[in-house]
Amino acid sequence: MRVLRYLVILTLVLVGPVAAQETGGTGEGTYGGSEGSYGGEGTTSPGLSVANRVATPQQVVMRLNAIPEFCSSSGAYLVDCMAERMEQLAEGMSGLSGYQDARKTIGETAANLRKIARDNRDPQAPRAVVQYSDANTKSSRPLVAVASARKRQAAAAAVSALEEAETILLRSAAQSTARAVQYQQIAAALGSNKVLLRSL
Repeated sequence: MRVLRYLVILTLVLVGPVAAQETGGTGEGTYGGSEGSYGGEGTTSPGLSVANRVATPQQVVMRLNAIPEFCSSSGAYLVDCMAERMEQLAEGMSGLSGYQDARKTIGETAANLRKIARDNRDPQAPRAVVQYSDANTKSSRPLVAVASARKRQAAAAAVSALEEAETILLRSAAQSTARAVQYQQIAAALGSNKVLLRSL
């Protein structure tokens, strides 16, 4: 068994206080444009790596199901770890035709989770990068830690954000006969992340 492959470690990134890193940029939840913009259906974001591209709805489900494994050892960084994984997934879905509603929902959920992490952050904790022990997979950006005293509040808000996303995805399933099963599977995979949040 290749046990070490699935160990997750935190690499501290010494970049100073979190607040000092929040200037500039285009804001929360941006995907190829202004806030809330996800590009058109079938458009691929410039510079999107081949490894991050999502070609099928089954890959969306697999990536959502992989989030608990990747983030399970991230501790106080859990909420932002989930946010970052969903950001990457939404970005990778830019060329997936017919699932723009799913992409939009996942992207907006990522933005909500990131905001929850920042609203409840520990100003004394450094940012950290989460990675597998083989270093082949790691978070695309440094993550924010939630303050110990605010973990329950942050986890509850994150669970609510996932439940809202599930509802939206299931509504999309009801409106799309051709892709109903796929939307239901995506909703279930996204919702499965609530189990890990409740352990925070």
